[in-house]
Amino acid sequence: MNARALAASAALLLLSPALGAPPAAAQSAGIPGFRSSGTLVVQMNVQGQPLNVGGRVAMYHKGSLYRLDVLSLGIPGLSGDLSAVAAALIGPGGVSVLYDGATGALTAWSDTNKTYYSETPRTAPAASAPAVPANAAPASGDPLAALAGVGALLRDVQNATIQLTGHGMVNGHPATSLDVQMKRQRPGKPLENYHAQLALADDLNEFPLQIALQSVPATKNDFGGTMKLDLTDVQRDTPADTLFAVPQGYTRVSSISGVLHR
Repeated sequence: MNARALAASAALLLLSPALGAPPAAAQSAGIPGFRSSGTLVVQMNVQGQPLNVGGRVAMYHKGSLYRLDVLSLGIPGLSGDLSAVAAALIGPGGVSVLYDGATGALTAWSDTNKTYYSETPRTAPAASAPAVPANAAPASGDPLAALAGVGALLRDVQNATIQLTGHGMVNGHPATSLDVQMKRQRPGKPLENYHAQLALADDLNEFPLQIALQSVPATKNDFGGTMKLDLTDVQRDTPADTLFAVPQGYTRVSSISGVLHR
């Protein structure tokens, strides 16, 4: 599985509501800091047969940083032995994944193994604007800057459609539902195909409470299948900075499998 491709595609789709917003609205919106809990289900194809892997998760957000904790893991509908194998994969302490939306950096660590893996983009981020502090309010008087931001987001997108599918309550929040289809091709990379359905919390600056993402693999080593994230409990908060850093004393490994291996 290409973990970077999965994280990057999910992050890009998180930003998709801004594509259809007026410049001032897109610039003034900002996802607040929060902590949340819910479920994550991934369906993969194994020798032509679908296999569901699901578990409990927690997610934290502050500034450009997102942390996802996989707290438990199992294989619904199959034998207890296989679910036990899946649970052993992450260990009793779970696995944490950190994604920096500003740099594209991806980090994962295991409290059970006391190991971590870190991966950064091979090329510099496309945006050259200076970093904005997490607590700084976005500017609202420069529509050309907002337009440039949308253009940067679309630079590698071949085509995309965003369709409003309705409004209603989702997990206790008033939400707007969208259907997003997108084809993206980065320089020198194969074409990527994504289809997502999102429920955006209107009272949390349109943060996605639910994401159903389908990815068509570009190569046999890339992620292909579906992923559904359902955050059933989301609360505004200012998580501590320590939540977004690898704990001290952990050993760096050369691959994500080194984090999972026990």
